[in-house]
Amino acid sequence: MRAWLFNALVRYWAIFILLVSWQALVTVNDYNSIVAPSPMQVGIAFLSDPEYFMLHAWHTLSSAIGGLILGIAVGITVASLSWATPLFNGLLMPMSLFFRSIPIVAIIPIIVRLVGYGSHSVIMITAILTFFPCYLLFLSGLESANSTRRDFFASLNCRPKGIKMLSFFRYLALPSAMPSLLVSVRLLAPTCILVALVTEFLMGLQGLGYVMTSARSTLRMDVSWTAALISCFLSVGFFLLASAVEQKYRSRWVD
Repeated sequence: MRAWLFNALVRYWAIFILLVSWQALVTVNDYNSIVAPSPMQVGIAFLSDPEYFMLHAWHTLSSAIGGLILGIAVGITVASLSWATPLFNGLLMPMSLFFRSIPIVAIIPIIVRLVGYGSHSVIMITAILTFFPCYLLFLSGLESANSTRRDFFASLNCRPKGIKMLSFFRYLALPSAMPSLLVSVRLLAPTCILVALVTEFLMGLQGLGYVMTSARSTLRMDVSWTAALISCFLSVGFFLLASAVEQKYRSRWVD
């Protein structure tokens, strides 16, 4: 037990210092829980009804994962079409930049009008905001095939244009783009949690964002901060999971 505690302290000492400093700051300044709840109050809020927080955390996580999968799928498809047809790329790039530059608070009412009010709206908004980075990175990966391998494929009369374009895409361009795809998943993993959280917060749907806005309206800041901390843990955990997947499979496609 002591060894486990020592290893945890060595590995996560920064978190312990942050929690101790947070508790000391609140205690010394005698802050009201409405202004800044202490870590102790946040922990008590969570332990008082863990099922409530876990249920809403699941709603946020499932919406974020659904939006991420949809955004990546659309990004891969559109990037592949853009790689195969430069004219298609010239049409899609300005449109993608346009949608990506619209603030999330402006996108939400439009999406709600188009697809209706519900959890699927969160998935759609998350997909829209995760699509563009995946599209750019995957397209860049498709175009970054090794020159030596390009020459070898050209010697076999297999080029990115013509009747053997699909063979070139399958055996050279696609494997070259896989590292970029893994990078995009790692970068978008915490982003999709944030987008889902903000969407729930603004729309008042089920999820941690809803917990935060409803707790704020009743001045239960300990509950609001608990939801915020859970979302942080989800973001970090999702990022670490995506990083582990990238480290495991990246070597298969890297020269």
